[in-house]
Amino acid sequence: MAEFFEFSHTKIDDHVEKIGVDIRPAIEIKLDREKLYRFGLELIDAYPHLFESLVQSPVDYRITKKFIFTGKGEAEIPTLSFTPRGLVFTFPRRLAVFGEEVELEDLDGIVVECIKKFRAKFPEKTIVRVGLVNEYVFATDGLSGARIICDRFTKLTAPVSGEVMFRMNLATDDFNRIIEVEAVRKLEQIAEIPGQIQLAGHGVKVKVDMNNRDLSKNLDYGSILNILHEARSFNKRDLYGFLNRPPGGEQ
Repeated sequence: MAEFFEFSHTKIDDHVEKIGVDIRPAIEIKLDREKLYRFGLELIDAYPHLFESLVQSPVDYRITKKFIFTGKGEAEIPTLSFTPRGLVFTFPRRLAVFGEEVELEDLDGIVVECIKKFRAKFPEKTIVRVGLVNEYVFATDGLSGARIICDRFTKLTAPVSGEVMFRMNLATDDFNRIIEVEAVRKLEQIAEIPGQIQLAGHGVKVKVDMNNRDLSKNLDYGSILNILHEARSFNKRDLYGFLNRPPGGEQ
């Protein structure tokens, strides 16, 4: 059995947060390009610290933001994009490549205001689901992520390949609470040998997707905020208890 590993906030190496908004009927980027263009400009004007550059074509629509880390570099993130399901807001919380936290204000309130602007442009659209997705990568202090996962959540021996992933839904009456856990490896370039990489460490990737189960309603703003609040509470209050459960699959 592997040495017991404790998941904690201080072990987070990388963290990205996404808020997905499912819209019915689906947006057609090509047909709705004028309204989408005006919607994007409104977001850039209102929240320049989150939305900066609009990229639009007949088949693509996204708004990006360049996050600058003094003395370390910069990263351009698509903070708003469209999928066949609807809107996806993406915000970095910690970027492993820079080793820094990204300080952002109340995102839930801003996202709701963005949804209000969207609804003003598309009053005929219905919002049936909102979900908060947190994607964490925990550095495992040199321990194999595969062994940690197998010892913690199963009675199986970790495979030689090191490839392990499982998914479960801890659903309640009101919410899907989908957790995916996967073993990952950190690779880095060997400076002295161009084109060659080496293993720099092990980790465990944890994805938590929490969203409403009832899709029969057009969600109002109070309901949207409640979904996001419950999701944040689960990540802060219950996630680590789940991840740090006793070894061997026991409760």
